[in-house]
Amino acid sequence: MKFVSSAQSTVNSPLLSGYSVGSLTYTRRGIVTLFGWLLWGDFAFTFFEQVLGRFLPLYLKDLNASNTVIGITAGCFAGLVNVVFLPGISQWSDRFRSCLGRRIPFLLVVTPLAVIALLGIGFAPEIGGWMFQHAVIKVAPWITMSTVLLSFLCTFAILFHFFNMVLVNAYNWLLHDVVPQVFMARFLSWFRIVDTVASVLFLWYVFPTMLDHRRETFSAIGVFYLLAFMLMCWRVKEGEYPDPEPRPSGSNILSRYYAYFRDCLSLPIYRNFFIAYVLVAVGSSCPGSFVMLYARDNLNLDMDNLGRIFAYAALASAILYVPVGWLCDKFSATQVTLTSLIFLVTIPLSAFFLVVDKSSFLIYSIVAMIPWVSWTLGSLVLSMHLFPEEVFGEFSAGLNVFGCGGSILGYYLIGILMDFNGSDYRAAFLWKVFFFGSAILPMLFVFRDWKRNGGPDNYIPPLPDHLQMRRMILREPETE
Repeated sequence: MKFVSSAQSTVNSPLLSGYSVGSLTYTRRGIVTLFGWLLWGDFAFTFFEQVLGRFLPLYLKDLNASNTVIGITAGCFAGLVNVVFLPGISQWSDRFRSCLGRRIPFLLVVTPLAVIALLGIGFAPEIGGWMFQHAVIKVAPWITMSTVLLSFLCTFAILFHFFNMVLVNAYNWLLHDVVPQVFMARFLSWFRIVDTVASVLFLWYVFPTMLDHRRETFSAIGVFYLLAFMLMCWRVKEGEYPDPEPRPSGSNILSRYYAYFRDCLSLPIYRNFFIAYVLVAVGSSCPGSFVMLYARDNLNLDMDNLGRIFAYAALASAILYVPVGWLCDKFSATQVTLTSLIFLVTIPLSAFFLVVDKSSFLIYSIVAMIPWVSWTLGSLVLSMHLFPEEVFGEFSAGLNVFGCGGSILGYYLIGILMDFNGSDYRAAFLWKVFFFGSAILPMLFVFRDWKRNGGPDNYIPPLPDHLQMRRMILREPETE
C-alpha cells in the first residue's frame, strides 16, 4: 500500500484523515504502511551498524593494536569523513531534485557500496593474507603480515565510514521529509524501539560468536541489509519540493563551505545546541569501546556474558522509549534533554567507584539507559522541531559534522590517555562525567532562546538574515 499523494485529495472520503507533510497527504492506512517500511529499514540498518562497531575494537585489540590505534580506527575516521564531506553532501541533497525525490537516490546509490566496504572489513584477513603472500612479501619483505592486515582494515573502515555517513544522514533527512510532524515524536519512539529490538537480537545471538564466525557474520548481515534496505527505498516515496534557492554567482566549494558553517553557527540557539551535542557525542561515543574493553579485560567477562549484559541494557531502553516519547509530547523535548544531562553526569560518576564485577556492571548498564534514552530520543525530536524547514538537511547534518569533528580529537586523546595510564579502562567513566557535565550550560542557553522564540506552542525557527528574507518572500500572499 503506497501513500496517497497530494493530488489525490482525501477531503471527500469519510474514511480518510488527510495527514500531510509537504506535498504528501496520507490516509490512516497510509501512515501505518509508511511507518512499517521505515521501521523495517531501520531494523536492517541496526544490524548493519552494530556489526562493525562491536567487532572492530575487540578484533583490533586481539591483533595487539595500541589503544591509540583503536581510538583512531573506531572513531577518528568516521569523524574525518563527516567533517570533510557532509557539509557538501547535505547541501547537495537539499538542492537535489529527481523523479525519485531528493533523499532516496542517495540511499539507492550508496547502500550497495557500503555493503561492499563492510564485506571488505569482514574478509580483510583473507584479502590481506593473499596480498601479503603474492605481492608484499616479494616487493617489500620487511613489511609484516600484521601491518598489511591493519592497512586493509583501515582502508575498508574509511570507505565504510564514508558510505555509512551518507546513509545515516540521508535516512534521517528522509524521515523529516515524509513523516508528518504531528506523528514525529511517536514515530521516533517506535523508531528507537525497533532499533533496540534489533540490537537485542544482535547482542544475544550474533555478538557472542562474531569473532569466531567472522566471515559468515559479515556475509549474512551484508546481504540481509542490502535486500531489506533496497526494498524500503522502493516502497517509500517522496513528494515534490519547491525549487531550491539559486546559488550566488561565482560560488565555489570553499565559499559554499563557508556559507554552510556561517548559517549553522550564526544564531546562538543553534550554535549552543551544536556545542551541547558535540560534548555529549564526545562523552558517549569516544569511551564506548574502552568501557567494553574494561568489562572484558578488567572485569574478565567473556563474549557470551558481554552479549547478554548489553542485550539486557538494550531491552531496558526499548521499554523506556514509549514513556520518554510521551514526556517529549507532554512537556517538551528541550526540557527532557536538559534534565537527562544531570543524570548522565551522576550515573558514570557512581560507576567509577561502584562497578567492580559482573553484577555491578549489569546494574550500571541498565540504569545508564534511563538518561541515555532521554537524551537520544529527546535530542532527535528536538532537532526535528528546532531546525528551520528551509535548510533542515544542512542543519541536521551539522549534528554529525560537528559531533564527529569533535570526536576526531576525542578518540585520539582517549586512546593516548588509555595508553598513558596502562590500559586502566575505568578512566572512561570519568571521561563521560567531564563531557556530559560540560554540556549542561549550552543546553540551558538553548532552552532560554527556545522560550524567547515561542516555546512549546508558538516556536518559529529563526533564520540567518539572508534566508529570513527568502522566507518572507515565499510566504507573502499573492496580490491581484
